[in-house]
Amino acid sequence: MAFTFEAVDSTGREIHDVLEAPTAEEAMDQLHGRGLFVTKLSEQSDSSGRGGVRRRASVLSGRPGNTRDRMMLTQQMSMMLHAGSQIVPALAAIESQVDKPGWREILASVCHRVEDGAALSEAMGLYPQVFDEMFRTIVSAGESTGSTAEAFDRLAVMTKKQQEIKVRVIGALIYPAILLLMCLGVVGVLMFYVLPKFDDLYSMLGTKLPTLTVIMIDTSRWVTHNAATVAILAGLMIAGPIIALRLSPVRRFLDQALLRMPMISGLVRRLILARLFRVWGTLIHSSVPLLEGLRLSRSTTSNAYFQEMLDEVIHSVEEGNPVGESLARSSLAPPTMSSAITTGEQSGQLGESLLFLAEYLDDENTQTVATLTRLVEPFVLVIMGAVVGVIAVALFLPLFDLTSAVSGH
Repeated sequence: MAFTFEAVDSTGREIHDVLEAPTAEEAMDQLHGRGLFVTKLSEQSDSSGRGGVRRRASVLSGRPGNTRDRMMLTQQMSMMLHAGSQIVPALAAIESQVDKPGWREILASVCHRVEDGAALSEAMGLYPQVFDEMFRTIVSAGESTGSTAEAFDRLAVMTKKQQEIKVRVIGALIYPAILLLMCLGVVGVLMFYVLPKFDDLYSMLGTKLPTLTVIMIDTSRWVTHNAATVAILAGLMIAGPIIALRLSPVRRFLDQALLRMPMISGLVRRLILARLFRVWGTLIHSSVPLLEGLRLSRSTTSNAYFQEMLDEVIHSVEEGNPVGESLARSSLAPPTMSSAITTGEQSGQLGESLLFLAEYLDDENTQTVATLTRLVEPFVLVIMGAVVGVIAVALFLPLFDLTSAVSGH
């Protein structure tokens, strides 16, 4: 039976965790035996326990255990283990320095379970949304071979690269997104405030309006008189794609579109392959068997076509074919990379070949993201200027005609 508890240790630190025990009395005895002062103990339900801890933490400080959190953890664990620290003191020291409440609670729970005799990978398995199977497999391989520090070395490199790519992609999207929001804001102000003022002015003057101006003013009238409808439509435009992306046919269509879309299809392929090769190479370096590494690497992408490619490679390798030859049959993997993997496989350097390819692809992706950013920014500015310019011309064109008519008289 599982019990959730809240307690305070001898240093005054609050602890929220889950404990397995036959009865509440035995659970209390176990907690007292660990030197804890129990303030709350209750049987775990579907809405409590570790899940509840994660939900409270996510509301207060964002999702705990994101890529940056894992990157910092792996770097600090690598440093402390190489310095001679044991796992429990290292985890306790790292936990004491964490400011995010949800992440601190997860680390405290993992630390206590390791202290109680569980393997580190087993303790991490209680939080699969934070420490995925691939992460835990690398840690487990390090534990079984007595090279936990080296396992965290590899995880530190991998999570650092993932964080760098994530930051670059988000950074490339922020400026165009800000420009787009500014454009929508300007159009909203013009539609709800400026155009109605000009509508009143032209109605008072009784002048004949150009077609463009009539269209703009009629649009403004409809928008201002149907504000609730506009709000509902805007909500549907935001919620609709989010709901649609949960449907498998829609996701599959989008996956295919991203792999065929001009200018970005190459970047999408390289981003997926770089992540795939880095995870796969790290697993190989960690002495994880080839087939298990392939299966774990499959979880690194949600693209249905790449998942199918990996399924075909796994099936081919199970039949005894070389992995490079199996990969070469797919159009998603460039022939040069399949050849490099074949060479690494034949020379016994498959892990090194995969990590080299991942590094090469990451460099290519960095240059491509920078180039696309330079191209997108002026494109968005041109669109923004064109939209605002058309509305401005539509507003002032009747005034120019009126001025010309007065000058003629």
